[in-house]
Amino acid sequence: MGKVSSILKDKSQEQLWRLFINGDMHAFNLIYSTHYQMLHNFGVKFLSPSEIEDAIHDTFLNLLNYKKSLNEVNNVKAYLFKCLRNQIFKIKKSNKLEFSLVEGTIQSDVETHDKEKALIELKKIIKQLSPREREIVYLKYFQHFNNKEIADLLGIKYQTVRNILANAIIKLRVLGEDIIPLLFLLFK
Repeated sequence: MGKVSSILKDKSQEQLWRLFINGDMHAFNLIYSTHYQMLHNFGVKFLSPSEIEDAIHDTFLNLLNYKKSLNEVNNVKAYLFKCLRNQIFKIKKSNKLEFSLVEGTIQSDVETHDKEKALIELKKIIKQLSPREREIVYLKYFQHFNNKEIADLLGIKYQTVRNILANAIIKLRVLGEDIIPLLFLLFK
C-alpha cells in the first residue's frame, strides 16, 4: 500500500480523478486527503464546523455513490468546491448564503502589530461588502480561483464575476484607504 500511495502522489489531481472514476479507491483517498482542509476552510464560512464536516463527508459519499456516472474533470479543486457548495445549499435550503469572513482565512502566523491591525481592519472592511462580493473576493484572493472557475462554480456569467469583482475592489479601496499600505505587509 505504501508503494501504491507514493506512485499515486506523483499523479496530477486530474489523473487521480480518472483513476478514481475507474474504481481506484487509493486515488479517491488521496483526493479526499488533499482537498479536505481547503473544503473545510471554505465551508465554515457558511456552516458550523460540525455541519461542514457532515457536508464534506456527504459530498464525498455522493461521489462514491455516483462514480459510475461521473465524467473526467479539468479542475478537480473547482469541481469539489462546486459539489460542496451544492451540498451547503441543500443544508441551508436556500440559494442565498450568508458569507462571513472568520478567523483563519489568512494564515495565523501574523506576528507584528501592524500586520495584526491590518488583518483586523481588512476583515472589518470585507464584512461591509455584499455577501456575493465577499464570496467572490474569498474565492479569487484566498482560494486562488480564476474568474472563469468562479463563474463555473457559482453558476454565473464570466462577465458578471468580473463586474462584481471590480465593484468589490472599488469598495475595498474606498473603505480601506487608510490600511492599503499595511496590506502589502500581509500579502508579501
